Amino acid sequence: MKNERTYTWHDPAALAAAAVGQSGLDVLRAMAEGRIPPPPVGSLIGVNGLQVEKGKVAIGFDPAEFHYNTMGTVHGGVIATVIDIVLGSAVHSTLKAGQGFTTLTLELKYHRAVTAKSGRLTATAEVVTRGREIVTAEAKLVDKNNRLFANATSTLMILRLPSGS
Repeated sequence: MKNERTYTWHDPAALAAAAVGQSGLDVLRAMAEGRIPPPPVGSLIGVNGLQVEKGKVAIGFDPAEFHYNTMGTVHGGVIATVIDIVLGSAVHSTLKAGQGFTTLTLELKYHRAVTAKSGRLTATAEVVTRGREIVTAEAKLVDKNNRLFANATSTLMILRLPSGS
């Protein structure tokens, strides 16, 4: 049997244009409220339900068969992407207008297999330390019973974006 998946996404240039001159927190709040579109990677992976406050972010993830590897579980790279999205978003929520970031390290630990039967999972991340250039954040992926599926620590570097960004 052949399965099929269709998804849509918004023009990433529209997101970039909407973000100009805004703080990271303002951009993420606008996304959470549906005033500006989310990045295409979120549509691809299937994250939704963004909740944001300065330095803290949560997103929902519904594991599905199209995330599976050959062993019949969600591919670890999909989990890593969900975790990376929420970690980056937590850091993004602390940025001033004109700042960006890049990930320097991501240390991820898997605690149990994820399948479609796992149900809706929630990824949360929080900034632990923030200097002028280097930020450390921690994340976890849990189910409705707060069972831990993965956790991670990431180090990110704050960047000055080119003028107009």
